[in-house]
Amino acid sequence: MNESLDKEVTVITPEQVQLQFQTAGIGSRAVAHLLDSLILLIVNGLLFVFVILVSRLYSGSWLPDLADYLIAITIVLWILLNLGYFVCSEAFMGGQTLGKRRLGMRVIQNNGQSATLLSIIIRNLFRLLDILPAFYFVGMLSMFLSSKDKRVGDMVAGTMVVIEARFERVKRRKQLEKAIARKNYPDIALHIEEALRQGITAKDWQLLQAWVERVPTMYDAKLAELAAPIAHYFAIKLDQDSAIAHDASAFLVKLYEILREDWEV
Repeated sequence: MNESLDKEVTVITPEQVQLQFQTAGIGSRAVAHLLDSLILLIVNGLLFVFVILVSRLYSGSWLPDLADYLIAITIVLWILLNLGYFVCSEAFMGGQTLGKRRLGMRVIQNNGQSATLLSIIIRNLFRLLDILPAFYFVGMLSMFLSSKDKRVGDMVAGTMVVIEARFERVKRRKQLEKAIARKNYPDIALHIEEALRQGITAKDWQLLQAWVERVPTMYDAKLAELAAPIAHYFAIKLDQDSAIAHDASAFLVKLYEILREDWEV
């Protein structure tokens, strides 16, 4: 989910390496939490059915006090299950729950490193405060006021929830594919010799990508105007003069589709 409330955060590691992250905003985290809640709802339902069956099975038998013990055991199991789900999944899944993984989000420390077990425990213990007075009101208010989209648990634990770069790349790629499909560019038969293909540099790819990323937002006339000199440059470099005769924009789109597997990780 891409939302305008997501914020860019820059982190300087102890090795003086600059890292940039996009924090997960209220909307993204709400959807992830909803998915986790649905999973817990199913598990809690199974636990409840199990307790009812056991209590009825031993009702009036040689364990008459079992029902009282079951109530206490159920409460303990319920707390351990609902809190343990978040702690264990984030601890053993690299800062992710199943909901966070589905949305491409991850818990990390403020310094950009992976969240530690202690920080994961602390942030989830403070979940009890974030949910007050109902529907995570305190947590959402905290995120709204935070420059890094942090709920109270994240502030205390020194953590933040970020959107994975890989997830963002996949999402951006899908958006570009949809935008290109809507333009209905003619399909161009383009064959590039491997030796010429290997001659494409990082700057060449950045030039091509910069034009393609304007496809969703720029008018066709302006795109075509920008495409002409860029297509001419690539046509000469790749010995494809005849390919741009019909449509420079279509040539660049086809070239992007061919080269992106070499450059997109």
